[in-house]
Amino acid sequence: MTKHGVAILAALHMKSPQTPGELAKRIKVARPALTYNMKPLLKSGAVLATGATMNRQFSLPPRSRAAKEAP
Repeated sequence: MTKHGVAILAALHMKSPQTPGELAKRIKVARPALTYNMKPLLKSGAVLATGATMNRQFSLPPRSRAAKEAP
């Protein structure tokens, strides 16, 4: 995973969901760089995207019941 991918996940752990603009500003990258680094995270399921173009938001997937119960 790239350093931007790690930064995206860390930012979403702090606050989720976030718009692309909020997220790009938080991790200090341009929107095209955010989009480029977001593609593998979306494809793997590490990040979820909701909403259409103007209402797009990124969030972390819900934690599974087993993950919540693990120590």
